[in-house]
Amino acid sequence: MNEDLLRQIVCAALLEIAPEAEIEKLDPAVSFHDQIDFDSVDYLNLMLHLEKVLGIHIPDSAYTRLSSLEGCLTYLDPLLADRPQPPEET
Repeated sequence: MNEDLLRQIVCAALLEIAPEAEIEKLDPAVSFHDQIDFDSVDYLNLMLHLEKVLGIHIPDSAYTRLSSLEGCLTYLDPLLADRPQPPEET
């Protein structure tokens, strides 16, 4: 999976959880909490949504590494490098 597709998937997940988020204004290096007022429930929902859409398991211990767009891409890209696209949702 290429980084652009992964970025689109993460941004789509963010918009599902926080529809008021201005995705185009996100600073990739700054935490979601600081930019779109994510609380702990929103953040957990993001992790669960990414797991479902990408067909992977994200261990609780990795959650803090996915606190920003840059962190999501850095963590998820190697895990998904061999996947051409995410699995179909059922």
